Amino acid sequence: MPEHAEKQKIDHGELKKTGFWLNQAFMIVSTIVGVYLAAQSGLEQALKFDTLSKMEDNYYLRMSLYDELDDAVKEIETYAKVLAKSPPKVVITEQRPMLDKYVWQTMKYNPTTLETPSEILSEVRRFYGKADRTIDQVGRWAIGSRHASKLLLEQTEYFKNGPLLKLKDSADELKRLLAKEDIQIGVLKGE
Repeated sequence: MPEHAEKQKIDHGELKKTGFWLNQAFMIVSTIVGVYLAAQSGLEQALKFDTLSKMEDNYYLRMSLYDELDDAVKEIETYAKVLAKSPPKVVITEQRPMLDKYVWQTMKYNPTTLETPSEILSEVRRFYGKADRTIDQVGRWAIGSRHASKLLLEQTEYFKNGPLLKLKDSADELKRLLAKEDIQIGVLKGE
């Protein structure tokens, strides 16, 4: 019987030690789980902020491009009206529009450029290419001024009623999506 009594005898000091270590293990596990969950939440917030910040950057980019293209369309239309009168070569040369392409050129180096719909970027590239080619041809007398006027007016009419409107609509859509997230344009930049 004494042998049986020894087996049932429990060392309370050992139990306390086991309970202590078990408690420590639970604390470590709960800390790890808590840090993991906090990191996940922080990562989600960081990714959301990054996405919204890129959307805002792209909104500004699209609106800047829209303004630049709107000015270009107006300049080309003014030049086309001059060409329609069959002016002398000196007038054709002096009145030649110098299209601002600062935003368009800068977009090459902007990482948010490719977030702009590719069909819009392609249409802008085509518009600048056709307009430059027509303006260059009339300046070299490769085509007549009235024909150049007709071509330029066709190009601007198509562009301002199609791709230019799509560009504006796409910027407005970004603004709407940001507003849906309770973000007003300029807030993320601290304006």
